[in-house]
Amino acid sequence: MMTDQDTRAALLEAARAPVQAELGKAPKFRVDQLHRDGDWAFLLATMQDSDGKPFDYQGTPLADAAQQGMVSRTYAALLRHDTHGWQIVAKAIGPSDVAWEDWPKRYGAPARLFTGG
Repeated sequence: MMTDQDTRAALLEAARAPVQAELGKAPKFRVDQLHRDGDWAFLLATMQDSDGKPFDYQGTPLADAAQQGMVSRTYAALLRHDTHGWQIVAKAIGPSDVAWEDWPKRYGAPARLFTGG
């Protein structure tokens, strides 16, 4: 049986994979929100380097945008659990606005996931 800690670790690992694939390096997450409702989960985190310092976009495809202040260190992910484990349904790497605002409607996820209710 999975503990809450196991579930949290599995969620964070699943959430980290697409960031690593897209940016070429894996951030450490400072979790701001992590809510789960049945097979759905929503993560809102601040990306950090492995040493806990603010995530450095240098050397990534978003380096120029970051230099111009056009990306944040925020990461949001909507995940859904299936027979293969936790899968990314939607993600926002470095959004400058509330990119997940329409996710409940667009993906059919429970709205309370995003409010922590």
